[in-house]
Amino acid sequence: MGTLLHEAAHAAAQARGVQDTSRQGRYHNQKFKEIAESFGLAIEHDAKIGWSVTALPAGAAAHYAATISSLDAAITAHRRAELHGAEGGRKSNNNGAAAVCSCGRKIRASLAVLDAGPIVCGLCGDEFTAED
Repeated sequence: MGTLLHEAAHAAAQARGVQDTSRQGRYHNQKFKEIAESFGLAIEHDAKIGWSVTALPAGAAAHYAATISSLDAAITAHRRAELHGAEGGRKSNNNGAAAVCSCGRKIRASLAVLDAGPIVCGLCGDEFTAED
């Protein structure tokens, strides 16, 4: 909710004709801070990005509780099926094969590289093996 209100503050600034950022939108100025705080956010200053560090205080969370509850009920993860080789789609990829070592680190490498000889993890000393 804090992120949504942060972005809503930018939208409100734009609608009001207020310049709330500089440096290609990376630095948030005092005007942004004032608008964001009017939405209930707590805003802190960062030397690199200005008044952008956003938190949703308990009072604001209580004020927006019904909206937060509605959003929580509505949000679900969706993923389209990947159709490899489908007409018009890409027929190959450059991602390589995933390989994992015993400490859980993962890398990607071509099958030819994995077949050429062991790749050893610098942390646990075990070989990376291709995942299925």
